[in-house]
Amino acid sequence: MKLLHTPLILSALVLSAIATPAAAEVSANFGATSNYLWRGISLSNEGPAIYGGLDFSHESGIYAGLWQSSEGGTGSAETDLYAGYSTEFSGVSVDVGAIAYAYPQNDAANFNELYASVGFGPVSASVANDSENKTTYTTLGAEYAGVSLTFGNAAFDGGAGDYTHIDLSYSPADSLTLGLSKNDIDGDDTPRLYVSYGIDFEVK
Repeated sequence: MKLLHTPLILSALVLSAIATPAAAEVSANFGATSNYLWRGISLSNEGPAIYGGLDFSHESGIYAGLWQSSEGGTGSAETDLYAGYSTEFSGVSVDVGAIAYAYPQNDAANFNELYASVGFGPVSASVANDSENKTTYTTLGAEYAGVSLTFGNAAFDGGAGDYTHIDLSYSPADSLTLGLSKNDIDGDDTPRLYVSYGIDFEVK
């Protein structure tokens, strides 16, 4: 999915929300973290970052959103645009969609992914694929009583640069997360502790 196509999808979804306001919700979120960790790697140069987003969801399962971070790990802020469909049947949750990662100060770093996830009870698994750069990221996770454990694997074309990571976090309250993350990248495998605080609220 090309970056250019994503705003068109978002526009169509927003128009459907306007047409059926009772069936749609719009929410916003913002927060801060002591270290912006993405797939086991610090994208904020081990420093803090602030972020915020806007989400649209429809009772049909269609959703779309925009998320912005002050740090993106490429010498630029980060803007994510995404759209997808989620549903649940017989206790199994399924989510499929597309996401475009944009870096306004470094366009060469822009990329897109298709993703899918499935969950049952406390256990979930996901896969994201960037066909242009031939990279695949998979996770297996579990969550119980505010404790979340995630194993992630990043696979690159030819195997060069492949790595795994493990994240353990605890949320004593809805807005607060305390976490520990470690990857197996040579020279970058020191465990990282982080604290994040974020709030969500309904706009419509």
